[in-house]
Amino acid sequence: MKTSNQVLTVLGVIAALLLAFLWLRWGPDRWEVQITGVTGDGRGVQYRIETVKAGTTDTLTFINEDAGFWPPYFKFDAAGLQSVAGRISRNCPDVPVTVRGYGFRLPFLSMFPNAVSIDAPTRCLEAPQTDTPARRS
Repeated sequence: MKTSNQVLTVLGVIAALLLAFLWLRWGPDRWEVQITGVTGDGRGVQYRIETVKAGTTDTLTFINEDAGFWPPYFKFDAAGLQSVAGRISRNCPDVPVTVRGYGFRLPFLSMFPNAVSIDAPTRCLEAPQTDTPARRS
C-alpha cells in the first residue's frame, strides 16, 4: 500500500511539472503586430484577425473565438474584439499594437493563436469623425 501511494505521488508530481511546462511554453503570450484586416462573420466563417509582425514582413493570423471557461481565459466577447480589430485596421493600419492571446501557429494542422485582447492607442479605437455639416430642417 505504501509503495502504491509513493508511485501515485511521483506520477502526480510528474503530471504537475508537465502541465507547468506546457503552460509556460504555450500559455499566454503577446505579439507586437500591425492589424491589416479582419474576416469572418462569427457563425459560418469564424472570426480571424490578419496581422503583420511589427517591423517585418512576417504575417500572423489570429483566430478570434470565445474561450469560455476552459482554458481559463473567460473570454466571451469575440464579436466586440473583432469590432475593435476592424476599427484599428481601418483607422491605424500602420500603427503597431499589442495583441494578447494564447496558443501557437501550426500551419499543417490549421491551428492559430486565439486573440484575447488588443492594446492600441486611443486614437485608433475611437469612431471616425465625419466632417459633414448638420442638416437643417
